[in-house]
Amino acid sequence: MWRNAARLFARTDFVMMLDVDFAICTDFRSKILSSPDTLRLLRSGEAAFVIPAFEYVNETEGRDESTFPKTKQELAALYEQGRIHVFHQAWEGGHNSSDYARYFNSSPGDVYKVLSYQYAYEPYVIFKRDAAPWCDERFIGYGGNKASCLYEMYLAGISFYVLSDDFLAHQSHAYAEDIRKAERRYNKQLYIEFRTEACLRALHRSIVLNELTTPRGLNVQGECQKIRGASALAIEMISQLA
Repeated sequence: MWRNAARLFARTDFVMMLDVDFAICTDFRSKILSSPDTLRLLRSGEAAFVIPAFEYVNETEGRDESTFPKTKQELAALYEQGRIHVFHQAWEGGHNSSDYARYFNSSPGDVYKVLSYQYAYEPYVIFKRDAAPWCDERFIGYGGNKASCLYEMYLAGISFYVLSDDFLAHQSHAYAEDIRKAERRYNKQLYIEFRTEACLRALHRSIVLNELTTPRGLNVQGECQKIRGASALAIEMISQLA
């Protein structure tokens, strides 16, 4: 709900989906505004730009934002020393689609497309405020709420691109693990049902708008064929329209 409320009252054309416990370490705003290609993609409503997220291995080091790296070179040094790693590294589905090997090997200024999207992907993204579906408000607490937002964005034909010069750092804090565990269990089951529902809605929308067999419909085609209960319908619809 709060993601929707923040977006509703935003006064800018572009917004960022970001959690409050992250520090913005680089000036990606200036880079975006000075890049005609990036602005063109953002204004088209067909792209969301990923700012890769990291966290300190030692929680004590991750408490003071003033000590966080400010350049990619500083980040890479900490990463190679094993002091920083990918945010929630143990949960590979959450951020690995950003392709961190490519991120660290990219040349300055590179922006690359996410090629291996999967449904648990939940990066922090910048996108056109009026171009994306609203977040589903059934997800309460921890788990699935951001991934479900991004899942519907992907089904709507929005592609993800990684800004390889930029990054975020998580500010360490204690978690209420008992509560999170219960919320995660509930939302995990809800997300299974949500994916089927979201795919059926996206298929219907794509057919009504005559987009299913266009480039904008490729995401729906790919994802909905993976879901039991929706895959047979998706394959049939695609074959009839091909």
